[in-house]
Amino acid sequence: MSAPNPEAARPLLLIVDDDAAICSAYEQIFGAHGYDVVTAGSRSTALSTVEKVDGAIDVMVLDIGLPDADGADLAKEIHQKVGPRPTLYVSGWADEFWDLSDAPTPWLVMQKPIPIAKLVAAVDYLAGRRKTLPDGL
Repeated sequence: MSAPNPEAARPLLLIVDDDAAICSAYEQIFGAHGYDVVTAGSRSTALSTVEKVDGAIDVMVLDIGLPDADGADLAKEIHQKVGPRPTLYVSGWADEFWDLSDAPTPWLVMQKPIPIAKLVAAVDYLAGRRKTLPDGL
C-alpha cells in the first residue's frame, strides 16, 4: 500500500459520511481547492475504497457517527491497514458525546455545520498545506 504524499500536487482526500449530500458538497468544495476526492457512505465502503486506491490516502474527513461504525474506530482500522493518516472528525452531535481519547493521531474535530472556509483551512492544515490553524479552530 502507498504511503501518504503531502507534497502531492493534488492530495487524495477520503471523505466518509452517511449523508450523500454532504459527500457530494465536500467533493465539490475540495475538488475546487486542489484535492482529488474519494467518498464513502459507510465503514465497509470506506475500507473498500482505501483498498481500491492502494492506501494512497493523504487526509481523511470522517463522520464520527456512521451507521455501521464509529468514525474513530474506522480511523483505527484504516491506520492499521495503511499507516497513520491525518484525520478531521466531523459530527452533528454535541461535543459531550465525542470520545476521541484513543483515536489515532494527528487529528482535529469540528461540529457540523462547518463554515466552508474553516473546513478547508482544517484540511489544508492536516494536509501540510498550511503551517498554522486560523484562530477559532
